[in-house]
Amino acid sequence: MKNTVVAKRYAEALYSVASERNQVDSVEKELGSILDVFNSHPELMNVLEHPGISIDAKKKQVAELFQGRVSDLVLNFLNLLFDRRRQDAIVEIGATYVELADAARGRIKAEVESAVQLSDEELNALKSKLGVNGKQVEFAAKVNPSLIGGLKVRIGDRVLDYSVTGQLERFRQTLKY
Repeated sequence: MKNTVVAKRYAEALYSVASERNQVDSVEKELGSILDVFNSHPELMNVLEHPGISIDAKKKQVAELFQGRVSDLVLNFLNLLFDRRRQDAIVEIGATYVELADAARGRIKAEVESAVQLSDEELNALKSKLGVNGKQVEFAAKVNPSLIGGLKVRIGDRVLDYSVTGQLERFRQTLKY
């Protein structure tokens, strides 16, 4: 991520204003819908990042797309990004904003990969194990048969690898030395 520092600064500023106005949840949803539009239409993002197109034309395009669909706060924020020539950081800003909102709510997002489909009971047990210090855990579970057995949990940058494949790989590494 080339814009990590920039994204953090802008996301923190937007979060600060949104929390003052009690609009944290609505801004998060609006940013999510904007990012969905950008992800489903990558050519739009190419136009918005194109250096040959004027800032005013880009701002007009964004206003036409999102006027009435998002709050004035979010629309003004997008215009600020264009004025500061930071439109290339929109995706990272959105992701960082969600992280800030989750941290304020005491929510952790985790990805769980398992060799077989986990039952609801197993997921609930895993949630209770990971949900320490009053944090609430949200899972995105998926099946990955290449793990052979066990599971892999990703929480932010941390990976907890309890898979058979991971254990075999660690064992192979110890045999090298």
